[in-house]
Amino acid sequence: MIGHIRIWLFLGFLALASLAMASCSSLDLTGQPDYDDLRFDEPISWPEPDVVSFQLENGVRFLLIEDHELPLVRVEVMVKSGQFQAPRGQEGLADLTGTALRSGGSENYPSDALNRLLADKAAEINTSFNFISGSASLDVLSQDFRELLPVFVDLLHGPAFPQSKIALAKQQLRTEIARRNDQQSSLAMRTYKRLIYGPDSVYAREPQYKTVQAIDRQDIVRFHQQAFQGKKMIVGLVGDFEVEKVKPLLKQEFSAFPPGQRQTIDLPSVQENSDSSLNVVGKQDVNQSYILMGHLGGFRQNPDFAALQVMNKVLSGGFSGRLFEKVRTEMGLAYSVFGRYGCEFYYPGMFFVGLKTKTSATAKAIRVVREELEKLQQGVGTQELNQAKEQFFNSLVFRYDEATEILERRMFYAYRQMDSESFTQLVEEIREVTAEDVARVAREYLQPGSLQVLAVGEKDKLIRQLEAFGPVTVLPQP
Repeated sequence: MIGHIRIWLFLGFLALASLAMASCSSLDLTGQPDYDDLRFDEPISWPEPDVVSFQLENGVRFLLIEDHELPLVRVEVMVKSGQFQAPRGQEGLADLTGTALRSGGSENYPSDALNRLLADKAAEINTSFNFISGSASLDVLSQDFRELLPVFVDLLHGPAFPQSKIALAKQQLRTEIARRNDQQSSLAMRTYKRLIYGPDSVYAREPQYKTVQAIDRQDIVRFHQQAFQGKKMIVGLVGDFEVEKVKPLLKQEFSAFPPGQRQTIDLPSVQENSDSSLNVVGKQDVNQSYILMGHLGGFRQNPDFAALQVMNKVLSGGFSGRLFEKVRTEMGLAYSVFGRYGCEFYYPGMFFVGLKTKTSATAKAIRVVREELEKLQQGVGTQELNQAKEQFFNSLVFRYDEATEILERRMFYAYRQMDSESFTQLVEEIREVTAEDVARVAREYLQPGSLQVLAVGEKDKLIRQLEAFGPVTVLPQP
């Protein structure tokens, strides 16, 4: 019986397919323009939602965007704190604080009760810290927003940090430490940071078993108290609410935080190493090498930032980027290849090119990448330039087509005290970038002759290949 049903379904499918083909064949497609002939003379734009901002007496700043498309509200909190503030010898303190803050609940809403309440309301709370900031978020149905906002604020203001949850967070972090060298890419990137910033730099420090063990509950409580202060907090709200109706509620709840002191992020400078180096990290359970090569990057405030973004697209803009076309399409050396000149706001980013190739092709791949960097410095064509710029403009439709994404962008700028129109300014600057600008920044900022080269894979085979370029240093797995 089942077999007969399948046969009839298949015959029905063929009939529908035949009908569709017949319908298509009846269409008159003559005179239709080829896709190459399509022109979009006017730049694509979309309405920017109104962003309402205000500040409380204790320093908490708010950015609010109404969006009534769905009955949802999202609250995002950014705090000016992060892993950079963890004392030396207590690497992992920020991670543990972010994990135990959420998992431990508060005195008024213990862990189990908090979890049940959120599950019953189909709501979610998350907390975490990265290197340069802390974050917390609440996602809730708009009908439950007024009930759960006080719960969210209570957790951020007075977390319980029970010892049992701290112990669990420590165990989770120790597990991550134990497994972080399993992936070739993770091992390569963490080692590469040590090469670029220095092994003892704050930018390369990582949790270790002994540093996690050295952290106690009082350290976590202190870190939290120093982070969640009014003058260090930015709160964003987006979703199905009316600004004037939620303002009193926000003022009532977030006024509970002490003002504290404004946090100045003053990170140490990085001494750039102008000497090239060849480095190998052994990982014997793989048959391919993972390569990263580059040097120190720059800052977001650089006047050449727009030209550098276009340069990044020319170099590694997906399938049309030079690296992809040469290394993968033409030479067949890697399935994927990537690279970018990174610019951070508070500290210099990294420039790197990365790829994964068979071990025997390691030296050849390194040589090809160097040649492509040198060619980029010689110039780019008009078509290549326009294609790179169009990639950037076309991606905007997908990067900022939702109110949540726009809020995150505005909070990003507010956190760094950048002009709220920074993104619009960047778009206009990219429109003005010329082919000569791209070649100029490539010559000024890229250093093909001073690359820090790292290869992770079969140690002895990699050493033999890299020795063709010079002395090789064998680094331990960090």
